[in-house]
Amino acid sequence: MRSSRPSPPHRAPRRRLRRLALSAAGVVALLAAIVVAGGSCMSFTMEPEKVAAFFASRPHPPTFHTDRVEGRPVHWVEVGDRALPTVLFVHGSPGSWSAFLGFLGDAELAARAHLVAVDRPGFGGSDRGRAEAPLVRQAAALVPALTAAPAGLPAILVGHSLGAPIVAQLTVDHPAAVGGLVLVAPSIDPALEIHRWYNVLASWRLVEWLLPRDLVTSNRELWPLKAELEGFLPRWREIRVPVTVVQGEDDDLVDPANAGFAARVLVGTQVEVRRIPGVGHLIPWERPDLIRQAVLDQLARRQG
Repeated sequence: MRSSRPSPPHRAPRRRLRRLALSAAGVVALLAAIVVAGGSCMSFTMEPEKVAAFFASRPHPPTFHTDRVEGRPVHWVEVGDRALPTVLFVHGSPGSWSAFLGFLGDAELAARAHLVAVDRPGFGGSDRGRAEAPLVRQAAALVPALTAAPAGLPAILVGHSLGAPIVAQLTVDHPAAVGGLVLVAPSIDPALEIHRWYNVLASWRLVEWLLPRDLVTSNRELWPLKAELEGFLPRWREIRVPVTVVQGEDDDLVDPANAGFAARVLVGTQVEVRRIPGVGHLIPWERPDLIRQAVLDQLARRQG
């Protein structure tokens, strides 16, 4: 029979220290988990010196812009001839325009299209640290980059992860300005959106204080995503442009079933789903050739 006597007084401080140590270990584990999970979509803004070095040997130099949309700065980069069709690249969460640096430096793409990449609201040069959750406001921030080319040719929009529902929103809000979509590892099905344990803990103020700013911004914009996607459900049928979905079958961050969702809800247009075995969520970095080919195919369809 177990004794009910209280523990000796000297044991209480040890237990408190042990609990504190476990709590500290939990925070460290949280930080590691969020960095690993968030890092799958993360591409922090590259230093200007590295950007300059990257483009030094390439024939098409970049031009940098900062517009203001509803009082907030929106930073974007363009490469190539504005008389050509625009290809607009939109990063995931967290991220920056430099996630698509290699595409802007691609000589063949730059010879066939006007290439544009943006810092979404809250990241890079677009009011970094101030999250903007509503899809409609995220899309509105991209309009200056979308409509910069005077030729007015319909653009091809490329959205990775959270960038995918944002380019879909931009398409239904400005249908005449869009001619095609490439959705890469898209996070679009509200039924598949879940708050993981590290999302919950990262929403605590104390934990936010410990996290890098971009991860805090990311968690704040992802937290209401399920409700945003539910609100967008009736609007998928409004999309009338060709859509290419590039989905890795080994994606452990965004459920690959999102690709099937796209095929079901895009009832008003042609949808091609490209499922890639052995590929995860990091397609812009690990398999940029898949995105490049999808863009070239969309351009060829337009020109044909």
